[in-house]
Amino acid sequence: MRKMALIFSLLALSLPVYARKVPRSQMKVGSPAALTITAVDDALPARLLAQWKARGMARRAPLKTGVHAMAITDTVSARAFIIPAAGSVAGGGGSLFFRSDVTLANYRDTAQQVLVGFWAQGTTNPLATATYKTVTLPPGQFVTVQDFVATALNTAGLGALVFIPSTGTDFDDGGAIDGFSRIYTKQPGSTGTVSQPFEAVDPDTLSAQYIDEAVALGLRQDANFRTNFGIVNVDPSDHVYKVSFIGEKLQTTTTVTVKAYGMIQQSIPAGDYGAVTILYQVTDAGNNFVSWIGYASSTDNLTGDGWVSIASADLSPDELDLIGY
Repeated sequence: MRKMALIFSLLALSLPVYARKVPRSQMKVGSPAALTITAVDDALPARLLAQWKARGMARRAPLKTGVHAMAITDTVSARAFIIPAAGSVAGGGGSLFFRSDVTLANYRDTAQQVLVGFWAQGTTNPLATATYKTVTLPPGQFVTVQDFVATALNTAGLGALVFIPSTGTDFDDGGAIDGFSRIYTKQPGSTGTVSQPFEAVDPDTLSAQYIDEAVALGLRQDANFRTNFGIVNVDPSDHVYKVSFIGEKLQTTTTVTVKAYGMIQQSIPAGDYGAVTILYQVTDAGNNFVSWIGYASSTDNLTGDGWVSIASADLSPDELDLIGY
């Protein structure tokens, strides 16, 4: 593993504290019906994604030894974020239907324009033709949109959601947004629902050249539970990932290719693993700056209940000492 000479300047380069002019006590819950959702010019997604990538590289430019500014995942509001998996899609052999309710927050005291993209599972998402919309968030409000993929984006399927704040045609460095998603379906044999949560993830949390390996903990696959794993590739080039499944009873490894600006989600290889940890590694990043996200979810075969594990960097004791943890 290429972990570099970590991390003496990590703290100095950690995410800035955002200027939040709206007191928390004055934040309001907005109506999804009041959101302004508009079509996007074909050139805008490519422009904003390029600016976003350049911004991430520039923030780490002094760190030629490979220090990563977010080697440990922080749950914070962000300049831009990704929800790794969301959808409006049939599952369970067609007997179930999964939807994602998405909550968005704008911590500014002015309206925030946000580019929202849906990167469909298993595909390269051409910047001019993928599903993108501009959503304008009201100032100082939380807004929840039910079945977001269908109602806000007018599309269907499983994929990743990307949110990039913008002003006009440029990345907005003054943005401070956040999000949360719940993907759910009817519980088999019940009128109630079962769901899994997906928090917003900064796409630079894991960035090859700095962090090329990460681990998703706390999963299970046996007679009673099944597990899926997923990867989001936030890069204009395809990349190859080695994925290892380290179980109590079984261990195996596979290799997957994730398309540019794409995501995959699939079952882990068949077998009785018991408790299982999943190790992800980018194998072809070289010295390139590649942002990516790994995640996994386990589901109870009887009830449909489940949980999500977002992969985080597996720092050594010495590396943790260097960053003061």
